[in-house]
Amino acid sequence: MALSSDSKTLYVALRDAGEIAAIDTATLQETARYDTGTGAGAYAGPTSLALAGGKIWFGYSTNTWNGALGSLDLNGAQPVVTRGQGLDTFRGAPRLAATPQHPDTLVAAESDGNYATVAVYDVSTGQTDAQAKRVNPGPDGCESLQDLALTPDAGQVVVACAAAHYHQVLLTADLSDDGIYTTSWSPSAVAIAPDGTVAAGVHGTSGPDVQLFTPGNSTAFTAWDFPPPSDYATTTLESAGLAWAPDGSRIFAVTEDSNSSSLTLRVLNHPQVATTVTVQAPASSPRNQDLTLTGKLKASVGFGAGSTVDIWRLDDPTAGEGTLIGSAPVAADGTFSYTDRPRAKSDVQYTVQYYGDARHAYAYGTVTVNITSD
Repeated sequence: MALSSDSKTLYVALRDAGEIAAIDTATLQETARYDTGTGAGAYAGPTSLALAGGKIWFGYSTNTWNGALGSLDLNGAQPVVTRGQGLDTFRGAPRLAATPQHPDTLVAAESDGNYATVAVYDVSTGQTDAQAKRVNPGPDGCESLQDLALTPDAGQVVVACAAAHYHQVLLTADLSDDGIYTTSWSPSAVAIAPDGTVAAGVHGTSGPDVQLFTPGNSTAFTAWDFPPPSDYATTTLESAGLAWAPDGSRIFAVTEDSNSSSLTLRVLNHPQVATTVTVQAPASSPRNQDLTLTGKLKASVGFGAGSTVDIWRLDDPTAGEGTLIGSAPVAADGTFSYTDRPRAKSDVQYTVQYYGDARHAYAYGTVTVNITSD
């Protein structure tokens, strides 16, 4: 499945029909079907979708032993399907990954149970221009690839290979090794939030099933362990069974009950993490002159676009909570600045408040400045 950028349409690969369906996310009704021209059945129809370069890309099998990439272009009066790209690279239908922030990059990976092949393409021209390719990537190789995800900046691709003991990170520029996320045996799924937070899942019966990592930090900051349905059954995460909500507030996980083989959709609410606010200002400043406050928010999870802090000024310690004088945007690294021009000679206390969001707790910081005469 692949979600449109406005979240209004869900595109679904129908392998056995050789088609792609469009589902209205408000009504859950099918609104269209598009024939991919690949044929139908387990060794023909599309199996994976990604939106990149203004098109819907799909991975499919050309026969029992080979795979390729195709695209569906819905921009014109009639749908246009192009097949047969990435040939001689994949031994089966490849899995795909893309990111809305860098829509011209498409990553494809395939494993027939043996060594995986990963390839990076520039699709800005509507065709697959290969930028990098690697077979059996990672420090210990990659057998039985289960899932992959591209970071928001398209700088890295994270792969889940069942035979590894961790999730592997590759640079998209040349697919060289670029670190790991420490999970456990049999990685099965990976999904990356808009702010870069990595959700990594494994197919295991003991220990955490899903763990969250900040970008570049190999140690998880939170985890979920799905309880078994009974003493004689297990609950395991499905291959490629993780996805983030577009706002990064929740994670969706698909699990299987070993007793009934039934699938369950689980909603994992992202826990709020502790947040701190530090504020710096000169010890003193002349009145009627610009005074700049600088500071930083810190948390184990990054801050998304649109985050702001409010600045309050208290000219008189006996006057209560002070006056709201403005707000400041928060950069991706948590930094902010605000310039004030105090008029009264006194000790002025500035309070910077961050009201939190679905992923960050409320926090505030203060600083006092002695405002002197001109």
